[in-house]
This record gives sequence, C-alpha cells and structure tokens, in this order.
Amino acid sequence: MAKKKVAFVGVPCQIQALKKMNVVMGKFNNVLSISLFCRENWSYGCMRALVEDDLEIPLSNVKKFDIKKGNFVIKFSENGEEKIKEIPLKATRPYVRINCHICLDFLGELADINVGSVGSEIGYSTIITRTKIGKEIIENAEKQGYIELSEPTKLRLISKISQEKKQLNREEAEKREAKGIEMKHIRTMHEKDIKKLLKDAEKKQFTELEFEVIDVGSCTSCGACAAVCPIDIIRFEDERPYIIGECEKDCNLCYIACPRTFLPSDYIEEHIDFVNKEKDPVLGRYERIYAAKAKDRAIAENAQDGGAVTALLKYLLDNNIVDAVLTVERNKEMPWKPAPAVIKSSEELLKTAKTVYSMATTMQELRKFE
Repeated sequence: MAKKKVAFVGVPCQIQALKKMNVVMGKFNNVLSISLFCRENWSYGCMRALVEDDLEIPLSNVKKFDIKKGNFVIKFSENGEEKIKEIPLKATRPYVRINCHICLDFLGELADINVGSVGSEIGYSTIITRTKIGKEIIENAEKQGYIELSEPTKLRLISKISQEKKQLNREEAEKREAKGIEMKHIRTMHEKDIKKLLKDAEKKQFTELEFEVIDVGSCTSCGACAAVCPIDIIRFEDERPYIIGECEKDCNLCYIACPRTFLPSDYIEEHIDFVNKEKDPVLGRYERIYAAKAKDRAIAENAQDGGAVTALLKYLLDNNIVDAVLTVERNKEMPWKPAPAVIKSSEELLKTAKTVYSMATTMQELRKFE
C-alpha cells in the first residue's frame, strides 16, 4: 500500500477543499481523506448559546453529544446524576452555520472513506468505501483485527437524508441567488474547462474572496485559504478568515483553494481513483457500505458510535501507513470547543474520541505536511 503522509478527518466541505487543491492545484496529494457524515454544523458560539443559554446545561457538565432518530442528544451530569436531554434536530436549525444551508454533500462524496452513525444500529458506525486505497484500508483493518464489519441495517435512511440535504439546500441556494448572491460552487459543478475557471480567477485575491464568499455567509471556515497562502498571512477569528498583511502581487491561491468559489466536482471526480466509476445520483461513486465497530473494547466504549474512526486511525498509525492524523480535539480551557489536533501515535488517539458538533478550522495544519 502506498504510504500517505497524513490522514485527514473532516466534514464534506473540507474534503471538497482538499480534493480541489489535489486536482486543480496539485497540492497535498499525499493525504488520505476520511469524511464524517454531516447534515449541518454549529459554530461553537451557537452551540454554547443553545446548550448553556437556552437549555441551561453547562458545557462543562456535558459528557457526550449525539444525533439519533432525528433528535439532538446531550448526555450530561447534574448533582452527580447522569442525565439525557433530547430535542428535535429541527429545533436546532436556527443555530446552524448559515453556510451549511448551501452545501449539497451529506457524506463526503469525494473522500476515500466515509464514516457516520446513520444507517447502522446503536454502537456501530456506517463506513462507505469509495477509492482503491479506501477499500484496501478497510479490508486490511478488518483482517488485522482493528474493526469488525457487518451489513448495515438502514441503508434507505442514508439515501433519504442525503437526498433531503441536496434538495433543501439547492432550494436555499436558489433563494440566495435570487437575492443576487452567486452560488459559484453549485453553478460550476459540471464545468470541465479548468483553464476557463482559472482564467476567471486571475488576479482575484483575498479581497475578492472576502467579497464573494466570506461577507455573504458562504465561507465554510475550512482553512484551505490559510493552507495555501505562500506568505502565511491568513488567520481565523471566530471561524472568520482575515489577513495580517498584504497579499503578494498577483497571487490568487486562496481564491482558487476555496471550495465556495468554483467547485468543478465532475472534473475532480475524473481524477480520483474510485473503485466504481458508475455514479449513484444520491450517494455518488462508492464501492461498498458496511456497519463497523472497533474490536478494541476501550475504543468501542469510549469513542463515538463503536469507535470505528478511532480504530481505523490506530490501524493507519500502527502500520506506518501515515505519519500523522489531522483531526479535532476538545479545547482544554473551553469545554467542547474544537481545536485542530495533529496526532502522531496511536496512544494519543483517545483524546480525540467523541464527536464535537462544532466546526473546527483545521486545514491550515496541512502546511506542516507539504
């Protein structure tokens, strides 16, 4: 198996940025991509407002967040007693980041591997393999006893949610376009003339990125712009990018890297080593779908949904398939605030376990692996 420098764990919009940089810019091609299912996401500030202000649950008391059967689930302690609070997922929509409402990808259709809880029983994750290396990793991780694989039980639910996201968010995108906000990432999905797209992007720098993407609420806060900046002047504050100097003359790398400027998905897919070249209109190009959980009991009990992601990352590190894992951990000083984590040993992995349902800007850390 070809060695990768880093395994990147992210949500679909981040994977879109990664694959765009791979194919269009020739950058970070030595990165394995694992996408987490994502219907929508919350900023940390909105998450705090929902949990602490509205539900009156201190984040420091929260043990775990989850999404189950259409509900947002909070497991927390109060006066030494373990409690669970469930609210309909629809009730959290006002707190969702506004850029999430124009994303059409629930699974991460450009990734090597997808992982999420939808489609499997409690205690298991659903794994979707797409590329040749993704297929090989899952098969070998099972053979070596890192994960246990079985058949998922709720495949229709995966298709249902994926279809709903595409439909609802396309409608929202059309509403924004009617107000004069151009949805370039949707308009250019089927564009294969890359030279034309790059020509259109000439001389567009951070100022244009700010005007076309950031100020209109389309920024995903992925960090791709910071990852490619040749002079490292892009920073993030409250998930919003800004610059601390002047752009180099004629440099437009941040504009090109952004997944919300142009996103020629069809062209990008042609350059990904998918096992199955036939494209499902709802799920994209995929090889197989599994239910999975970690065989390591400590991982299965302490990580999210059976610990499949943590077990896979342990397999990758233990077998030197990657040098590091780029993922998310919780900020030590601010409970449940996500922070980038670069993990280089399997012993460190459990500190990244349990899903943090707030967005983390992580892609700028890819600069360390160029």
